[in-house]
Amino acid sequence: MTQDEFDRLLAWLDEDPEEAGRKYEDIRQSLVKLFTWRGCLDAEGLADEVFDRAAARLSTLGSDYVGDPAHYCYGIAKNLFHECRRNMKAQASLDEVAGLTAPTPEVTEDDSDLEHECLGLCVGKLDAGSRELILAYYALEGRDKIEARKALAQRFGISINNLRVRLYRIRAGLEKCIRECAEKAPGVK
Repeated sequence: MTQDEFDRLLAWLDEDPEEAGRKYEDIRQSLVKLFTWRGCLDAEGLADEVFDRAAARLSTLGSDYVGDPAHYCYGIAKNLFHECRRNMKAQASLDEVAGLTAPTPEVTEDDSDLEHECLGLCVGKLDAGSRELILAYYALEGRDKIEARKALAQRFGISINNLRVRLYRIRAGLEKCIRECAEKAPGVK
């Protein structure tokens, strides 16, 4: 979503910028709770996608929409939830496709080996979609990396910025998991 689209979205939510910001946050929190309650793995990413779609439709919707904008966003969320369910049924997990398991090298006294083992354990704890996403995101180098990331965003039906946000959240969770794992050393498992 561009800055102009975001500004139009806020103006659509309310004429007062502060009230619009509050409404945005309230709707977003409700969407995150809704997606979490329905068992969606990336509830925050899906909530962001709802706003991306609403902002994209504002140019055609214009001032013709009558009613609470929150209801419109919830309608988009309902459709997005159904899309996600269809996609989850159609996708096989990474473990099923490649027969991969997370690497668990032996622990040595070297910190890098401990971090490597913790990384393997933490990646193994990720849900299949997050694991597939982070492995694919960091798989290539150079120009190939840029093109692969664009294709990855298209495959998941999200913008490249939304992809980066998802990866940031996955990395933050991995970093926390690795720190906790390393603190439990030397009996890592």
